[in-house]
Amino acid sequence: MRTILLAAAAVLALASCATASKGMACDRDCRIGFLEGLARGEAAIPATATATENGGPTSAAATWLTGIRKVDVHAAYAAEDSDQAIIAGTAEGADGKPAVFAIRTRFEGQAPSEVEIMVTRNGEVSLFPPGIPLKRDIRFDALVDPSRRTPAKDMVAAAEAYLDGLEASDGSKVPVTADCNRVENGVQTTHTARFVEAGCNSLEAFVYIPEVRDRRYPVVDEERGVVVAIAAFNIPGGDYKRIINGQETMRHYEPRSLYLIEAFKIIDGKIVQIEATMRNLPLGAPIGW
Repeated sequence: MRTILLAAAAVLALASCATASKGMACDRDCRIGFLEGLARGEAAIPATATATENGGPTSAAATWLTGIRKVDVHAAYAAEDSDQAIIAGTAEGADGKPAVFAIRTRFEGQAPSEVEIMVTRNGEVSLFPPGIPLKRDIRFDALVDPSRRTPAKDMVAAAEAYLDGLEASDGSKVPVTADCNRVENGVQTTHTARFVEAGCNSLEAFVYIPEVRDRRYPVVDEERGVVVAIAAFNIPGGDYKRIINGQETMRHYEPRSLYLIEAFKIIDGKIVQIEATMRNLPLGAPIGW
Protein backbone atom coordinates (compact mmCIF):
# COMPACT_ATOMS: atom_id res chain seq x y z
CA MET A 1 0.00 0.00 0.00
CA ARG A 2 2.83 2.40 0.89
CA THR A 3 4.46 1.82 -2.51
CA ILE A 4 1.17 2.59 -4.27
CA LEU A 5 0.68 5.78 -2.24
CA LEU A 6 4.24 6.93 -2.94
CA ALA A 7 3.83 6.25 -6.64
CA ALA A 8 0.57 8.22 -6.67
CA ALA A 9 2.25 11.07 -4.80
CA ALA A 10 5.09 11.08 -7.33
CA VAL A 11 2.62 11.30 -10.22
CA LEU A 12 0.84 14.23 -8.56
CA ALA A 13 4.12 15.96 -7.82
CA LEU A 14 5.34 15.48 -11.38
CA ALA A 15 2.08 16.95 -12.55
CA SER A 16 2.84 19.89 -10.26
CA CYS A 17 6.22 20.23 -11.98
CA ALA A 18 4.43 20.24 -15.33
CA THR A 19 2.34 23.10 -14.01
CA ALA A 20 5.54 24.83 -12.93
CA SER A 21 6.77 24.68 -16.51
CA LYS A 22 3.78 26.83 -17.45
CA GLY A 23 4.98 29.65 -15.21
CA MET A 24 4.31 28.66 -11.59
CA ALA A 25 7.13 28.02 -9.12
CA CYS A 26 8.03 24.40 -8.35
CA ASP A 27 6.87 23.98 -4.75
CA ARG A 28 8.08 21.56 -2.07
CA ASP A 29 5.96 18.63 -3.28
CA CYS A 30 7.05 19.29 -6.86
CA ARG A 31 10.75 19.24 -5.96
CA ILE A 32 10.48 16.08 -3.86
CA GLY A 33 8.27 14.49 -6.51
CA PHE A 34 10.85 15.17 -9.21
CA LEU A 35 13.53 13.42 -7.13
CA GLU A 36 11.32 10.42 -6.38
CA GLY A 37 10.40 10.23 -10.06
CA LEU A 38 14.07 10.47 -11.00
CA ALA A 39 14.91 7.56 -8.69
CA ARG A 40 12.06 5.45 -10.13
CA GLY A 41 12.78 6.19 -13.76
CA GLU A 42 9.69 8.40 -14.13
CA ALA A 43 11.70 11.60 -14.66
CA ALA A 44 15.02 12.48 -16.27
CA ILE A 45 17.93 14.82 -15.61
CA PRO A 46 17.59 17.71 -18.07
CA ALA A 47 20.46 18.13 -20.51
CA THR A 48 20.86 21.70 -19.23
CA ALA A 49 21.41 20.64 -15.61
CA THR A 50 24.82 20.26 -13.97
CA ALA A 51 25.06 16.74 -12.53
CA THR A 52 27.55 14.92 -10.31
CA GLU A 53 27.80 11.39 -8.94
CA ASN A 54 29.99 10.72 -5.92
CA GLY A 55 31.70 14.06 -6.42
CA GLY A 56 32.52 13.71 -10.11
CA PRO A 57 30.73 15.10 -13.17
CA THR A 58 28.24 12.81 -14.88
CA SER A 59 25.50 12.83 -17.49
CA ALA A 60 21.93 11.59 -17.46
CA ALA A 61 22.82 8.50 -19.46
CA ALA A 62 25.80 7.55 -17.29
CA THR A 63 24.44 7.69 -13.74
CA TRP A 64 23.95 4.75 -11.40
CA LEU A 65 20.23 5.54 -11.56
CA THR A 66 20.00 3.90 -15.00
CA GLY A 67 18.44 0.47 -14.62
CA ILE A 68 18.06 0.42 -10.84
CA ARG A 69 15.18 -1.53 -9.28
CA LYS A 70 13.50 -2.17 -5.93
CA VAL A 71 13.69 1.55 -5.22
CA ASP A 72 12.53 2.66 -1.76
CA VAL A 73 12.70 6.27 -0.59
CA HIS A 74 13.02 6.48 3.20
CA ALA A 75 13.72 10.19 3.63
CA ALA A 76 12.74 13.45 1.93
CA TYR A 77 13.94 16.90 2.97
CA ALA A 78 12.83 20.27 1.59
CA ALA A 79 11.60 23.62 2.86
CA GLU A 80 8.47 25.26 1.52
CA ASP A 81 10.25 28.47 0.51
CA SER A 82 13.49 27.02 -0.88
CA ASP A 83 14.68 25.98 -4.33
CA GLN A 84 16.34 22.72 -3.24
CA ALA A 85 15.32 19.24 -2.06
CA ILE A 86 17.02 16.00 -1.02
CA ILE A 87 15.86 12.40 -0.85
CA ALA A 88 17.60 9.31 0.53
CA GLY A 89 16.74 5.73 -0.28
CA THR A 90 17.85 2.22 -1.14
CA ALA A 91 17.77 0.22 -4.34
CA GLU A 92 19.42 -2.53 -6.31
CA GLY A 93 21.70 -1.39 -9.09
CA ALA A 94 21.59 -2.74 -12.62
CA ASP A 95 24.28 -5.18 -11.41
CA GLY A 96 21.90 -6.51 -8.73
CA LYS A 97 23.98 -5.13 -5.85
CA PRO A 98 22.10 -3.34 -3.05
CA ALA A 99 22.97 0.29 -2.44
CA VAL A 100 22.12 3.29 -0.31
CA PHE A 101 21.72 6.55 -2.19
CA ALA A 102 20.88 10.21 -1.79
CA ILE A 103 20.01 12.81 -4.42
CA ARG A 104 19.94 16.60 -4.13
CA THR A 105 18.40 18.93 -6.68
CA ARG A 106 18.16 22.67 -7.13
CA PHE A 107 15.45 24.26 -9.24
CA GLU A 108 16.30 27.44 -11.09
CA GLY A 109 13.14 29.08 -12.21
CA GLN A 110 10.98 26.26 -13.47
CA ALA A 111 13.48 23.46 -14.14
CA PRO A 112 16.15 21.45 -12.28
CA SER A 113 19.53 23.15 -12.69
CA GLU A 114 21.61 20.93 -10.35
CA VAL A 115 21.47 17.21 -9.59
CA GLU A 116 23.88 15.73 -7.02
CA ILE A 117 23.90 11.94 -6.60
CA MET A 118 25.60 9.92 -3.89
CA VAL A 119 25.53 6.13 -4.08
CA THR A 120 27.34 3.64 -1.87
CA ARG A 121 27.48 -0.14 -1.96
CA ASN A 122 28.76 -2.62 0.58
CA GLY A 123 32.53 -2.26 0.87
CA GLU A 124 32.56 1.40 -0.22
CA VAL A 125 31.96 2.68 3.31
CA SER A 126 32.56 1.45 6.86
CA LEU A 127 28.84 1.20 7.70
CA PHE A 128 26.32 -0.53 5.46
CA PRO A 129 22.85 -1.77 6.44
CA PRO A 130 22.42 -5.53 6.95
CA GLY A 131 19.26 -5.40 4.83
CA ILE A 132 17.22 -3.03 2.71
CA PRO A 133 14.84 -1.19 2.49
CA LEU A 134 15.41 1.02 5.53
CA LYS A 135 12.79 2.23 7.97
CA ARG A 136 11.52 5.78 7.46
CA ASP A 137 11.96 8.08 10.47
CA ILE A 138 8.64 9.91 10.45
CA ARG A 139 9.93 12.57 12.86
CA PHE A 140 11.72 14.22 9.95
CA ASP A 141 8.39 14.58 8.14
CA ALA A 142 6.49 15.95 11.14
CA LEU A 143 5.78 19.65 11.57
CA VAL A 144 7.16 21.18 14.77
CA ASP A 145 4.74 23.12 16.96
CA PRO A 146 5.30 26.84 16.24
CA SER A 147 6.18 27.46 19.90
CA ARG A 148 9.03 24.93 19.66
CA ARG A 149 10.51 25.90 16.30
CA THR A 150 14.08 27.12 15.95
CA PRO A 151 15.08 30.03 13.68
CA ALA A 152 16.95 28.97 10.55
CA LYS A 153 20.22 30.61 11.58
CA ASP A 154 20.15 28.82 14.93
CA MET A 155 19.46 25.44 13.27
CA VAL A 156 22.49 25.96 11.04
CA ALA A 157 24.50 27.01 14.11
CA ALA A 158 23.52 23.76 15.89
CA ALA A 159 24.64 21.67 12.93
CA GLU A 160 27.85 23.71 12.69
CA ALA A 161 28.49 23.10 16.41
CA TYR A 162 28.19 19.36 15.76
CA LEU A 163 30.64 19.45 12.83
CA ASP A 164 33.01 21.71 14.81
CA GLY A 165 32.75 19.23 17.69
CA LEU A 166 33.80 16.41 15.37
CA GLU A 167 36.90 18.36 14.35
CA ALA A 168 37.77 19.03 17.99
CA SER A 169 36.73 15.56 19.28
CA ASP A 170 34.66 17.47 21.81
CA GLY A 171 30.87 17.55 21.85
CA SER A 172 30.46 19.67 24.98
CA LYS A 173 29.17 22.66 22.99
CA VAL A 174 26.73 20.68 20.83
CA PRO A 175 23.07 21.30 21.73
CA VAL A 176 21.50 17.83 21.88
CA THR A 177 18.84 16.00 23.86
CA ALA A 178 19.90 13.13 26.12
CA ASP A 179 18.06 10.59 23.96
CA CYS A 180 19.38 11.85 20.60
CA ASN A 181 20.52 9.06 18.30
CA ARG A 182 22.59 9.06 15.14
CA VAL A 183 21.82 6.71 12.23
CA GLU A 184 24.39 6.33 9.44
CA ASN A 185 23.47 4.41 6.28
CA GLY A 186 20.68 2.79 8.27
CA VAL A 187 22.95 1.72 11.14
CA GLN A 188 22.34 3.28 14.56
CA THR A 189 25.69 4.41 15.98
CA THR A 190 24.63 5.59 19.45
CA HIS A 191 23.08 3.83 22.44
CA THR A 192 23.68 0.30 21.12
CA ALA A 193 25.80 -2.65 22.23
CA ARG A 194 28.16 -2.16 19.28
CA PHE A 195 28.34 1.62 19.55
CA VAL A 196 28.43 2.43 23.23
CA GLU A 197 28.96 6.20 23.00
CA ALA A 198 26.60 8.02 25.34
CA GLY A 199 24.85 10.00 22.62
CA CYS A 200 25.05 12.45 19.73
CA ASN A 201 27.46 14.78 21.53
CA SER A 202 29.90 12.04 22.59
CA LEU A 203 32.47 12.91 19.96
CA GLU A 204 35.71 12.07 21.73
CA ALA A 205 36.05 8.86 19.68
CA PHE A 206 36.34 10.85 16.44
CA VAL A 207 39.90 12.06 17.01
CA TYR A 208 40.79 10.59 13.59
CA ILE A 209 38.66 13.29 11.85
CA PRO A 210 40.68 16.52 12.09
CA GLU A 211 38.85 18.40 9.34
CA VAL A 212 35.26 18.78 8.14
CA ARG A 213 35.45 20.65 4.84
CA ASP A 214 33.24 21.92 2.02
CA ARG A 215 30.26 22.43 4.30
CA ARG A 216 26.92 23.38 2.75
CA TYR A 217 23.36 23.65 4.08
CA PRO A 218 21.04 23.19 1.08
CA VAL A 219 17.91 22.51 3.18
CA VAL A 220 16.88 24.57 6.21
CA ASP A 221 13.24 23.81 7.04
CA GLU A 222 12.01 25.72 10.09
CA GLU A 223 8.50 24.23 9.93
CA ARG A 224 9.76 20.66 10.30
CA GLY A 225 12.87 21.54 12.30
CA VAL A 226 15.19 19.97 9.74
CA VAL A 227 18.56 21.20 8.53
CA VAL A 228 20.66 19.15 6.11
CA ALA A 229 24.43 19.51 5.90
CA ILE A 230 26.61 18.25 3.05
CA ALA A 231 30.32 17.98 3.83
CA ALA A 232 33.45 15.87 3.58
CA PHE A 233 35.33 14.49 6.59
CA ASN A 234 39.07 14.28 5.97
CA ILE A 235 40.62 11.18 7.59
CA PRO A 236 44.44 11.26 7.16
CA GLY A 237 44.79 7.69 8.42
CA GLY A 238 47.10 6.14 10.98
CA ASP A 239 46.87 4.73 14.50
CA TYR A 240 44.86 6.73 17.00
CA LYS A 241 44.29 6.48 20.71
CA ARG A 242 40.63 6.85 21.57
CA ILE A 243 38.87 7.19 24.90
CA ILE A 244 35.49 5.46 24.81
CA ASN A 245 33.47 5.29 28.03
CA GLY A 246 36.65 6.03 29.95
CA GLN A 247 38.62 3.20 28.33
CA GLU A 248 41.68 3.90 26.17
CA THR A 249 41.86 1.91 22.94
CA MET A 250 44.00 2.01 19.79
CA ARG A 251 42.58 1.74 16.29
CA HIS A 252 44.04 2.00 12.79
CA TYR A 253 42.30 4.08 10.11
CA GLU A 254 42.99 4.01 6.40
CA PRO A 255 43.33 7.45 4.74
CA ARG A 256 40.17 8.62 3.02
CA SER A 257 37.54 11.33 2.87
CA LEU A 258 34.01 10.59 3.96
CA TYR A 259 31.31 12.28 1.85
CA LEU A 260 28.12 12.86 3.85
CA ILE A 261 24.61 14.15 3.44
CA GLU A 262 23.54 14.55 7.06
CA ALA A 263 20.10 15.60 8.32
CA PHE A 264 19.48 17.02 11.80
CA LYS A 265 16.05 17.15 13.46
CA ILE A 266 15.93 20.13 15.83
CA ILE A 267 13.26 20.99 18.40
CA ASP A 268 13.56 23.76 21.02
CA GLY A 269 17.02 24.54 19.68
CA LYS A 270 18.36 21.04 20.37
CA ILE A 271 19.27 18.19 18.04
CA VAL A 272 16.95 15.23 18.71
CA GLN A 273 18.00 12.92 15.85
CA ILE A 274 20.70 12.68 13.16
CA GLU A 275 20.31 10.71 9.94
CA ALA A 276 23.22 10.43 7.50
CA THR A 277 23.94 8.92 4.09
CA MET A 278 27.65 8.56 3.37
CA ARG A 279 30.41 6.91 1.32
CA ASN A 280 34.20 6.85 1.15
CA LEU A 281 36.22 8.84 -1.37
CA PRO A 282 40.00 9.15 -1.80
CA LEU A 283 41.55 11.50 0.76
CA GLY A 284 41.05 15.10 -0.33
CA ALA A 285 38.76 14.23 -3.23
CA PRO A 286 36.34 17.01 -4.23
CA ILE A 287 32.65 16.47 -3.64
CA GLY A 288 31.68 18.42 -6.73
CA TRP A 289 30.07 21.63 -5.45
